[in-house]
Amino acid sequence: MKRVRAAFGLLALLVVLIIASSILVHTTNDALLQDLDRIGQLSAAGSYEKALRTIDEMNDYFAHREHWMALFIKRDYLSGIAMCLGGLSAYVGPDNQQDLQSELGKARTQILMTGHLFFSML
Repeated sequence: MKRVRAAFGLLALLVVLIIASSILVHTTNDALLQDLDRIGQLSAAGSYEKALRTIDEMNDYFAHREHWMALFIKRDYLSGIAMCLGGLSAYVGPDNQQDLQSELGKARTQILMTGHLFFSML
């Protein structure tokens, strides 16, 4: 009887862990994708200071979440996202609109790929 209880306890723990990790990855990816869209819109409208502020806030948000996500996703993939996000501020300006859109696309692809890899394993 103790073995059955222990087995159900482990199963419940695994279910909670899977749900918590899914929520973490999903909410983080959604927030990053929304910020990327907002950065593109702000930059296209000429609000470069607001775009830079959004990039700084997004990088801080990801830096805080990255440690928790590393429990469930390979660090290489998370480092790829961090590198894409870290370089965005260099492209904010009137002369770099096409480059910024390209970098936003790369970051978006990296985030979507990481989410796909995580959720395909569930």
